[in-house]
Amino acid sequence: MHTNHSNRWRVAMTALVMAMGWGSAIAQDAPAQPAAKPMPIYANALAPGWQNWSWAKTRLSVGAEGAARKPIAVDAEPYASLYLHHEPFSTAGYRTLNLLVQSKATDAEVRLFLLAPDGKPIGAGKLVKISNTGWTKVEVPLETLGANDTNVSGLWIQNPTGETLPTFYVADVGLQ
Repeated sequence: MHTNHSNRWRVAMTALVMAMGWGSAIAQDAPAQPAAKPMPIYANALAPGWQNWSWAKTRLSVGAEGAARKPIAVDAEPYASLYLHHEPFSTAGYRTLNLLVQSKATDAEVRLFLLAPDGKPIGAGKLVKISNTGWTKVEVPLETLGANDTNVSGLWIQNPTGETLPTFYVADVGLQ
């Protein structure tokens, strides 16, 4: 009898977890993969191993002297990108790409891509709306970017339009 109740409880809890969208957080009969230590990409300066390979005009560590946050300023012609490059590495253990972004324009958009080891974008990327009213916190699951548990070599934050995009700023970029 005890086993029957235990099995019913397990089935009910599994159904609840799946209904709440938490299903990817539970792996039955398999140990959970440990979370990787957060990987900073840019926090007032490029993290070790990261390089600026942008084809958009960029200025790193801008801001007032003594300011706590020193973002990257990006002036993007049509389809130009802030491109942060790294030698290929595995995203195993990471789940999200996190960053802050702000624009001088109202309702601007950028597209985020992670790059395959050959430097080509993975998937269709993720369109992100940004505003000029403060920092927009962006947390994109790596699964959304097609880069879950794979090797990557960088990040693009691209002007996805055929128009010049007014200056936008990027700060606190990292993987978690």
